[in-house]
Amino acid sequence: MINNLENKIFLFLGINKFTIVALNSTNEFVYKGETSINNNSNQIKLDFLDNFLNENIFKIEKKLDEFVKNIFLIIDHQNIFPIRLSIKNKFDNIIVNSNSIRKLILEAKSCCNKTLEDLNILHMKIDKFYIDGTYFEILPEKKNCNNLSIEVTYICLPKKISKTIEDILSKYQISLDKILSLKYLNSFLDDKNDNLYVMAQKILAGFNENEVYITNKYPKKLGFFEKFFNFFN
Repeated sequence: MINNLENKIFLFLGINKFTIVALNSTNEFVYKGETSINNNSNQIKLDFLDNFLNENIFKIEKKLDEFVKNIFLIIDHQNIFPIRLSIKNKFDNIIVNSNSIRKLILEAKSCCNKTLEDLNILHMKIDKFYIDGTYFEILPEKKNCNNLSIEVTYICLPKKISKTIEDILSKYQISLDKILSLKYLNSFLDDKNDNLYVMAQKILAGFNENEVYITNKYPKKLGFFEKFFNFFN
């Protein structure tokens, strides 16, 4: 078997369903495994995950003729929650650019280090830019300002939950590459016919230019915040 980076494996964990899919470089499904779970609680039954992986990982590897080394996780969990804050700074008639935004993001992260200590940041996004009192959804180019503030949202999951999943995956020598929130992905889907996993690919590739990517792996397509990759590592 080989290690092929062109195929991506996505694992979806929900309250009533587990799904694992393999997508090739053109976003075509080359494998899909799914199981329904009889669950009357509002918690994901992670004790079923080991059996689910045992039923599917070998089949995927046989189908692709390659080892599964990394998985992207999409999770629908009640303990995913947002942390929102605003941060402001004064400048002396500067042109707003990535460096000025970077300083604010550093300050925002510093303000909530203790709060985020036991959390995984699944997504970090800038919701609003305020430049001299004017609101912008997207940062304008070559805009001079004296006052700049941003509203930031961290979408978080307790580390103890992801640690449990990582421990189960490690039995199969699989690493957890990135965790994505189902609710966050759904916010970009136009309708129910849109493909969740293709949207996940787009998000990983920088689809939301206001998302700050907290990763040490660069996607093929980069948005405005490409300079912030590796930012928190």
